[in-house]
Amino acid sequence: MEPSHSDFRIQKTTRLLHQNSSRTVAEVASACSLSTSRLSHLFKTEVGTTVGKFRCTCRFSKAKRMLANTPEVAIKEIAYTLGYHHTSSFTRAFEHEIGESPTDYRKHELKKKWCAAVIANKKHKRLTP
Repeated sequence: MEPSHSDFRIQKTTRLLHQNSSRTVAEVASACSLSTSRLSHLFKTEVGTTVGKFRCTCRFSKAKRMLANTPEVAIKEIAYTLGYHHTSSFTRAFEHEIGESPTDYRKHELKKKWCAAVIANKKHKRLTP
């Protein structure tokens, strides 16, 4: 759930970035009929962080969801979907932000899901006659 912001332009900015985090700050500012500097000032005042950091948070939240929930989708395709032209750029940025590579993150998340499924299956077997 996204916090409510009183300025409709900031609401629109957060909505646009949640929809597509590969938009540039200039594109978002233009869509909100603001200059980049005015948007940056309003956003920092209202949200408490920069547009760039918010954009980055949105981008990596989506990356983590995609890595965890779409094992059939190549990392290269996820990088492209998020606006990266080179997988290596995405990998470096992901490692810097999250602390592990996209491949390792995906492996850990899939293992967690597999373990949870095994535990749920064992509980189900104990409960059924």
